[in-house]
Parts: sequence; C-alpha cells; structure tokens
Amino acid sequence: MPELKKNSHEPNPTTLLQDLSLSKRRIEETERLSKVGFWELNHVSGDLYWSDEIFSIYNLPKQIKLPNYELWISLIHDDDREFVTDRYEASVKTGKEYDIRYRVKAGNTTKWIEARGITYYDAYGKPERSIGIARDISEIKMAQDQIKHMAYHDMLTGLANRKLFSDTLDESLIYAKRHQKQLAVLFIDLDNFKFINDKYGHDTGDEALIGVAKKLASFTQNNATFARIGGDEFAGLLFGDTQAEIEQSINDLKKTIDCYYKTTIQSFKISASIGVTMYPRDNVDADILLRHADQAMYETKDLGKSGIRYFDIARFQSTSLRRQRLKAIEYALANDQFELYYQPRVRLSDGQLMGAEALLRCFRSQGLLPPTTIVSALKNTPKEWALDKWVIKTALLHSKRFKKMGLNGPFSFNVNPNSIQNPDFPKLLQELLSEVGVNGEDVEIEILEVGSINDFDSTCKILHECKALGITFSLDDFGTGYSSLTHFHALPISKLKIDQRFIKNIHSDNDSLVLVKSILAIAKANNKPVVAEGVESDSILQTLAQLQCEYGQGFGIAKPMPADEYIRWAQGF
Repeated sequence: MPELKKNSHEPNPTTLLQDLSLSKRRIEETERLSKVGFWELNHVSGDLYWSDEIFSIYNLPKQIKLPNYELWISLIHDDDREFVTDRYEASVKTGKEYDIRYRVKAGNTTKWIEARGITYYDAYGKPERSIGIARDISEIKMAQDQIKHMAYHDMLTGLANRKLFSDTLDESLIYAKRHQKQLAVLFIDLDNFKFINDKYGHDTGDEALIGVAKKLASFTQNNATFARIGGDEFAGLLFGDTQAEIEQSINDLKKTIDCYYKTTIQSFKISASIGVTMYPRDNVDADILLRHADQAMYETKDLGKSGIRYFDIARFQSTSLRRQRLKAIEYALANDQFELYYQPRVRLSDGQLMGAEALLRCFRSQGLLPPTTIVSALKNTPKEWALDKWVIKTALLHSKRFKKMGLNGPFSFNVNPNSIQNPDFPKLLQELLSEVGVNGEDVEIEILEVGSINDFDSTCKILHECKALGITFSLDDFGTGYSSLTHFHALPISKLKIDQRFIKNIHSDNDSLVLVKSILAIAKANNKPVVAEGVESDSILQTLAQLQCEYGQGFGIAKPMPADEYIRWAQGF
C-alpha cells in the first residue's frame, strides 16, 4: 500500500504552539511597556481574569489568590470606591462604555488608574461578560499635579502665587458678603530687604524669604491666607466679625513677622510694612482692594517703614503717590535719565555669543528707580506707549551700532502688555525700523504677563503682523503662571525663557530640577528653543548644557552692562 503524503497545508501543532507562545509574549510585553492591563469578568460563573500587568499595577503576586470582584473592590481607594462602583454598575446596567480615573491601593503606595470597560449580553439581554483595560497613569498624574502646583504656587516659598491669591480673594468676597463678615486685604512688604540681596546674594535672600513664608503659613488666626506675589512682597486675607478683632490679629501678625531669621551666612532682623484695606467699608472689586492695600503699604513706607497703615478713601483722594511717580517718569524721559543695559546671551553647547537682552534702567539723583516700579506706575496710562517707543527706538539704534561692530543679535527687550495689544503697534515698529534703517531680523520682543492679555485673537493678529516685519517673540518667565501654559499655543512664540527662580535652584532643589526638565521637554516637543535666565555659576551652565538647553544668560556669564561696555565685553569674549 503506497505511503500517504501529508498535506503540506495542514498546520503543524508545534508551529501553532510556538506562534501562540510568541503572540502571548508580545501581548505581555506590550502591556508591560504601556502599563496597560486587561481584565474580563464572567457574569455567569463569577470568574475574573486578570492579565499579568493588572497584577503588576496592584503590586500583587499572581500566586496570592485567584482574582475576584470582591478583591478588586477592596483595592480601590476608600475615597473613590463609591464613585467607581457606581460608574461600573451603571455601565453594566445600561451597556454604555465607561472611562474613569481613580486611585487604587497598590501595596504600601497609592496609584492612579485610568480604566475603560464595557459589558456584553446574551440573547436574553442578561449580562454575560464585562471586559476592560486599566492603565497606570501615576507618572502622568504626578506631572500634571506638578504643573498645576507650578501654575498656582510660588516655587521658592510654596505659598500661593498671585493667580491663586486673586482667585481666593474673589471667593473670599463672596463668602464675606453671604455671611456678613469683615474681610481684611493685606499687602506686606519686607523693609530694606534689598540690602540682604545686594550685600549677601540672592541665595541668602531666598533663605530669609523662605523663613518669612514659614511664619506666614503658621499664622492661622481668623482663617488667614497668604501668598507671595513678587520679590519680597506678600499678600494676605483675614476674616473677622468686627474690625477690632481683625486689627488685633494684624498686630499679632506684625509681631510674628518682625524677628530674626537664620541663614547659612548669619541671622537677619527683618521687619514688615503692612498696608490694609477693609471690606465692606472699602466696597470695591478684588483688584482694586489689593491696589488699595498696596497704596496703604506705600504710605507705611513713607512714614518710616515697619508699621501698619489702613487705607482711607479720603486720604487716598488727597494724596496721589502714583501721580508723583508719573511725573518723575515723565521728567526722566524728557531729561535722558533712562538707559538700556545689555545682558549677554550665549549658546550653551559651544559658548557662542548669541545676542543680548536689553534691560531698562532709570538713573535719578535720588537713585535707581526699579523697573517694576516704573511698569506699575505707568500701567494703563499713555506714558506706557511713550516709554515703549523710547525703548524700541533705543534698542534698534544700539542693534544697528552693534552690527557695525560685528556683533550679531538677536537683541531682545520687554514691552508693556497694553502696547502689544494696541492695533497701532505693528505700524509703530515699521516706522521705527524705517527711521533707524534696520530690519526686524535682529529684534526679539519678550512677552510678559500673558494673563493680562484680554483679546487673544486680536493680539495674535497684531503679533503676526509684527512677525511679517521679521521680528520674533519669546515668552518670558515661562512656567511661573497658569496663563503661560494655557495660552502657549495661542501666540506666535519662537523661544521660551525659563524663570531664574527655577534655574538657580536646580542643584539644591530637586523639584526645580524636575520642573526645568519638564519645561525643556515641553519646548522640545513644540520645537521651541529655550533660554535659561539666572545662570549664576559655571556648574549650572554645565548642567543646563547637559540637559540640552539651548541658551543661557545670567551673572555667571555676565552682568547687564551699558551699550559701550557691552561692545568692549563682546569683542573680547
């Protein structure tokens, strides 16, 4: 009898087993790498299947016990259990897919899970089996929480920032109205704090600021809330049934702040000037309340510092500190008391000079007028436009001179938010470029206070008109406010600038290092080069270069200097 030949198309059992093993391994590896696990619940038998990655997510060895519905329920975080079971049971009942996030207890840790699932039914409409996936999103959630914390908190002190304080003030006003409470809004400025920074350095000043912040955070009278809103300035809110009650709490707060603060260099005696306005006696909106508290604080300074001053409407109407400042600025513009200093910017990969940032200085017989004071005094006045016009024209004249000396840009400068929202801003730039005789390729405008932009569509149109002139834009102090993250894609930004508070702490504060890495990752994903401000040492420079940050500027490279000095410095660089 002839031998029968095997059908060449008949599957080989060994090959099938190998293929199945390979397929299983691929699925397991895919789940492990993506941190996504699969589960299936048989509603008839009650059997629950978990893939290996599900066991891994819960930090459970597969040998402990067979999984079941009760075990899964027990692993859900206590605060999330009712929410999860309600959503799951509703899905089983309605047949609609669910997609939820919740916490689970994984050994001694808590993890965040993103879960999706759906239920299938038999011919009689009864639940037959539910299937789903669970993904470990703990790292994503942690990054989101860090960005959210960065958006609403001061990175040095951990206190609320201006944005969060503003939101809290709005809510506090609603509460005070509803419950007929007195609300005190405080503006706190540390006296002579500039002396510590100037003589002992910003690191020492930061230590003292952290000490003050801890004192504020520990002050709990009258439901007190505090925020750092810039430099050595803080703001606070206190509730009370009577003004006398609040005044006593503010006196206690003053005593709490006024003390010695220990740093690695030495201890410093620090006192505070506090301005206060009281709602509902001062019955205005939130922004004006803070402005009135600020005004009262300045009056405290004028009276000799280290005191408490309550805002008074009649006194405010009779004295106008702001008008005095406006007059001083107008005089400075007319008498050449303004000057632009230039801080060099280098490419960190090879140390190549890549332009500089123009910084405003105002020299008067009374001393240097701080740029922040100038900006605050000019805000929402026609003088904003006049000063910006002077800054732009001066920067263009300097850039033309620098180019003739063989020094390339870009040369960047700040303008006020109101100017970049002015429809005539592109026209002003075009006129000044033509008048000076330069093009816009070496001009970079730094945008600050993105949150103050009212109409993004209109502003975007204005900036695109400026971009058509060859001008580029950078987003200054990126990461210090929620607005910069929210509206990052709304404006034609070419560069990001990381705030110096993050940079100078990357060796001493792991959170700052993590945040810097996160910002660099965001920039890289969006193909935006990054400039690191506050590079105060060679070691920081080297670290940033290793992190592939493109550019840097700071005292570790060079201090801001007048135009003539910048030319000499750059030619010898």
